Amino acid sequence: MMDKKLFDLELQYELYLGRVGLTPDTMHPRQAIETKRAFFGACGQLLMLLLYDMPDNENDAVLLLQSMHDQVGDFWSKQK
Repeated sequence: MMDKKLFDLELQYELYLGRVGLTPDTMHPRQAIETKRAFFGACGQLLMLLLYDMPDNENDAVLLLQSMHDQVGDFWSKQK
């Protein structure tokens, strides 16, 4: 059975902050607002891709998700 709690975007936002070493109480108020907006904006954009642009062919869909995974990894590996 799927754990619906894992798909709670507020929880995912908190986990994201932990991964990048941020906490709302140590961020400037404007940084906290814009970081949360960027996170939820990215979630929304990803949902649009998955809902409307994902290939019907399962193999193509898996390859596309792997490519996106690789792109995210590449982006973060280049950050200082």
